[in-house]
Amino acid sequence: TGNSVAFAAGQREAFVEIAPLPDALPNEPSETVVLSLNAGSGYTLGTILSGSVIIENDPATGSLPSAKEAARFLIQAAWGPDQDSPADTDQIPENVEEVMISGFDSWINNQYSKPIGLHQPLTEWFEAHGNAMQIYGDYKQFAWWSRVLDYPKLSPTDPTDTPSDPLRQRIAFCLSQLLVVSDRTEDLANERIGLANYYDLLLTHAFGNYRDLLLGVSLHPCMGMYLSHLGNKKPDPANRIYPDENYAREVMQLFTIGLWELNADGTRRLDAQGQPIPTYTNATITEMARVFTGLSFGQPGNNNFTLYPRDYTWPMKGWDAQHDLAPKTLLNGVTTPARTASPGNTGTATMADVTAAVESLFNHPHCGPFVCHKLIQRLVTSNPSPAYLGRVSAAFADNGAGVRGDMKSVIKAILLDPEARGFDKQNDPTFGKMREPLMRVVNFARAFNAASQVGWYQLDAFALDHLQEPQRSPSVFNYYLPTYTPPGALASAGLAAPEFQLVNASSAHLSANYFYDSVFGGLHRWGVAEPTRNVKLNLTQEMQMNIPSAFIGQDMPNTPPLDPDPLIRRLDLALTGGTLTPLTLQLIRENTHRTTSGWQWPQERLRTAIYLIMNSPDFAVQR
Repeated sequence: TGNSVAFAAGQREAFVEIAPLPDALPNEPSETVVLSLNAGSGYTLGTILSGSVIIENDPATGSLPSAKEAARFLIQAAWGPDQDSPADTDQIPENVEEVMISGFDSWINNQYSKPIGLHQPLTEWFEAHGNAMQIYGDYKQFAWWSRVLDYPKLSPTDPTDTPSDPLRQRIAFCLSQLLVVSDRTEDLANERIGLANYYDLLLTHAFGNYRDLLLGVSLHPCMGMYLSHLGNKKPDPANRIYPDENYAREVMQLFTIGLWELNADGTRRLDAQGQPIPTYTNATITEMARVFTGLSFGQPGNNNFTLYPRDYTWPMKGWDAQHDLAPKTLLNGVTTPARTASPGNTGTATMADVTAAVESLFNHPHCGPFVCHKLIQRLVTSNPSPAYLGRVSAAFADNGAGVRGDMKSVIKAILLDPEARGFDKQNDPTFGKMREPLMRVVNFARAFNAASQVGWYQLDAFALDHLQEPQRSPSVFNYYLPTYTPPGALASAGLAAPEFQLVNASSAHLSANYFYDSVFGGLHRWGVAEPTRNVKLNLTQEMQMNIPSAFIGQDMPNTPPLDPDPLIRRLDLALTGGTLTPLTLQLIRENTHRTTSGWQWPQERLRTAIYLIMNSPDFAVQR
């Protein structure tokens, strides 16, 4: 009570949490909190009788983040903390130190200047060499994992290295779940290079303008094939030919404005009867479908409006002879005039209509709140407050220089917002998000600098255990709906929890088993035939924190283990950003204390500590 902690009979531990209170004093001196142990009956004291915590002044501007703040930021903005360098005397991961030294804003600016880590060159290399080298699997996913886990070359034959670009890669992955294209359709199932090219389009525009991204997506043949506006012909009622409405509907519903009219802060607008107002009607879809007619494959030399030959690496181009040239009425009073056809595949009229439609959606007042809400959900929290979303939407509307749709401005607004950076939000039960299954694997791999001897990453088939893989969503609605919530407390509270849609009786235990097997086995669920290609965790540092160095490698070392606290703190920082609760930490600590004998007990002791964190609520929920 008060300023003391009392131990009950048999109690081994107590946790004292230091929570500094904010104040507005600009030059407040540092304060020290001291915890001392006092002698008494029924117990004995060790040699360390006190501990202290220094609370340093944190001015409103100019302060640099702590290790926990930086680690938490990297879980949101990148792929989580890496492993510390062996040459370092501390236990702070290298990429965490980078953020601590530069600060959040400067780190983001540095990421904006990085060259693009493209996926297509590595996918093409695997396509060219895979069979001869007995490399089997989904090559575009090999490229995805190689870029995410910092393979430095665009292909093994590339003479130069490409610096890591984790922020761009993370934003592109978010965009791939908003502007969905999937290989689960027959036409795209084997188009690995084309899908890698589509992903590179997302990477290219990740730091650009959403208007240009939306236009590029609308004209990409992978999207054209996936949502069936590639080869879409103008209406011919006499022959019962009507434009396909698939893309016309989804470009509005999923890519730009959604189903319901929104206020600037993302809340729904209501009519006089208090009901939500639809953003468009079936008539709007019909008009929009007429826009996306006359498009086909655009590779050089293709002079015919046919679906063959196919090249998915060139934007679609227009054939005005197959395009509906009549005027069209779009949204918010936007109309297109009657067009005059240009000869052959020049496509002037087609492209004029497509551009006008894209710009009408991009400039629609609901586009910013709708798109920004989805990006916040993927990066920071499933339930952003209206104030948070309003601030980010304002950055979409105007980057401060009169430019709409500037992705750099939007990204900064999301990641630097007080709700994203404030540690006080960790105690808010409505804040945060469940980590996507794939993100759990990536964070796991990055925390221990997973690598193969050959350098690149032969990894795929994660949908089997985790129900999620890049560019393999079951539908255009992504792996989960943005409004999904599981029945129970979250639903009763009106909170969305999209990622929970992938949690079921199968995935819950398959993913847990995966992490147990992968600690020492490797990241591919089946392993690989060639040992040099096996992607394994580097656990050298962690083992040195587990038992004395002289006994590492022995199957049954005759030595007491090291104090588990430094090891658990290292794992806590790297895997959860330092957010393990006292109860979880105590459970893990008690378990590691018990593992001191048996065959390969040091390995089992380390595996158990990692496994328990990986399957804890503290790791599963990003706060």
